[in-house]
Amino acid sequence: MEKIISYISNIGSILGFSLITVFTSILFYTPCQARDFIVEFVEENYKETRLDYSNDSLIYHSIQVISQAGPKLLILKGDNFEYRKWLRHYIADKKKFIARVPDNENDMFISAKAYDLDVTNLHPFNGNKWAYETPISDNFEPLEGDRYILVIDANKKRSRLISQVIKRMGYLPIVLPDSAQALKTLRVYPGKFKMIIATHEVSGMKTENIVNHILKINHKIPVLVETGYQNKKLRDKFVTLFSDSGSIIVKPVVMDDLQNTIKKLVKERA
Repeated sequence: MEKIISYISNIGSILGFSLITVFTSILFYTPCQARDFIVEFVEENYKETRLDYSNDSLIYHSIQVISQAGPKLLILKGDNFEYRKWLRHYIADKKKFIARVPDNENDMFISAKAYDLDVTNLHPFNGNKWAYETPISDNFEPLEGDRYILVIDANKKRSRLISQVIKRMGYLPIVLPDSAQALKTLRVYPGKFKMIIATHEVSGMKTENIVNHILKINHKIPVLVETGYQNKKLRDKFVTLFSDSGSIIVKPVVMDDLQNTIKKLVKERA
């Protein structure tokens, strides 16, 4: 009987250890999400030497780029020599690349002048065939935390009133009157904003096009779309256009009950 009990106990221990091992392996091999930054090639620096008494190579490889987060020196690491060779071949005529940065290093990439990047996380693409061009000349500073609300509005008086409500609620407003700058900011910081307020008075792009671009960047982020006073035709148009998107609310006057609207949208997202 004692032998049977001992045998069952050993099986339980083995099974328990196996489950722990499998669980640990799952945690270890869970892929890390990454952010994509569009960068434009400026100059390459490459040096390869042989290690003493060895056939192994010592490689220093970096490229200077202009990025959505300002000028950077990307120091390319990794032992995938075939990929590195292929990449160097394309650098000759492909000027735009996508750099994949782990989500937890997003702020580090934005603030750094030199950034270590695995060579396989740099991908060339043809910018002329891209769906829409993303200007990458502006230099962005890191945003601390994730309690921001993006306000896209060219009306200074209204945007000031909106900002006051946002601040009273404990959030941080970022007000941009230009659609291109607003979309560029959202692409660089997609995880920093609780919601977006877009009014019908924005320069550079129609409101419906702005919202469509926002949905391409992050289809889950809440968007409050303002249509102006007594503009039933525009309101009906937006309601029809965005009826399939549960993250968008269309209102004729953005200031009406703004605090409760923000609470509702942010709570639904959480």
